[in-house]
Amino acid sequence: MKNCVIVCIIFIFGLTSKIKGQGDSASKDTSLYDASSDLSITAFPIAFFLPETGLAFGALGITVFNIGEEKKWRKSQVGLGLAYTLKNQILIFIPYELYWNDKWSTKGEIGYYRYFYNYFGTGISSRSEDLEIYGANFPRFINTVSYRLNESFFIGFRNKLDIFEIPSVGELLETQSPLGIDGGVYSTAGVNLTFDNRDDIFYPSKGVLTDFIIEGAGAATLSDYDFLSISLEASYFYSLAKNHILAVNAITGTQLGDAPFFNYFFFIGRGYNDRRFINKNTSVIQAEYRFPIYKRLTGVTFASVGSMANEYVELFSNPWKPAFGGGLRFQLSKKQKSNLRVDFAKGLEEFQFYITIGEAF
Repeated sequence: MKNCVIVCIIFIFGLTSKIKGQGDSASKDTSLYDASSDLSITAFPIAFFLPETGLAFGALGITVFNIGEEKKWRKSQVGLGLAYTLKNQILIFIPYELYWNDKWSTKGEIGYYRYFYNYFGTGISSRSEDLEIYGANFPRFINTVSYRLNESFFIGFRNKLDIFEIPSVGELLETQSPLGIDGGVYSTAGVNLTFDNRDDIFYPSKGVLTDFIIEGAGAATLSDYDFLSISLEASYFYSLAKNHILAVNAITGTQLGDAPFFNYFFFIGRGYNDRRFINKNTSVIQAEYRFPIYKRLTGVTFASVGSMANEYVELFSNPWKPAFGGGLRFQLSKKQKSNLRVDFAKGLEEFQFYITIGEAF
């Protein structure tokens, strides 16, 4: 729901309790620690309008807390999002990050979606005028159980399950008939290697975050599709001056075998329609300058460039699509650095408008 021209009204209120211990690092002295007081609950009723959805309304919320009797190296968080549109679309999602102790954590999402997706064809040369919308219904489960090898390095075991139903397709999809047009079970298992030494997980001012994921699907995972997916994402944050931050993000990935079209990589650079470009291989680089404006209000400027390809080697010869833009951030709680994000972006096509919670990377 981040793409297209949006007329959006968001009414926000916060229900935030007092929080003890603001740092992410683990506390050594736990003798007087009261985990029940390390709690933040924030809720956001929403109303929005999209040409594809009509009027829609719902709620977003996030709970930040600590598990157990001792303070962990990071707070846990569980979110809940609910939305219903007057075109009878439903979105229910529960993202979570649970830090059990100083070694083990669990991250993932449970959800159900009855929604729509853009389809322009595949590849970086697909045409904007070929846009058609297809509906999709699916429950989703994503879970990664990670072990902390040292202060900043983690190894995780990841599972993902979508049971995808596509009730109807348009002329372009029917003509091209890509693998996955009939839906099916998409189930993967794999390994996630993470390096993370950021100073804050919501709004870092320094540090590095890298995620390397390799996952496969086939008969062993009870999947209708047989393929291997490999991706690498790296983000770097550097403090130029107090509250002035340079953030750089790079993503690349490849899919080998028979992946369904609905799970191809899609172009993530702001400035283009959602899923404007999809394919089996991708590379995108984006940079963002974040600066203070007034109290809890900050601003950003950003730019990106990227491409898609059917074969990975073609990324080096295919056209790369640029985009640029700017936006505002409002810190929702004085205790947490989670922001309401509003961005305007322009690629080689029309302007795009985004409004959501949290940073783009």
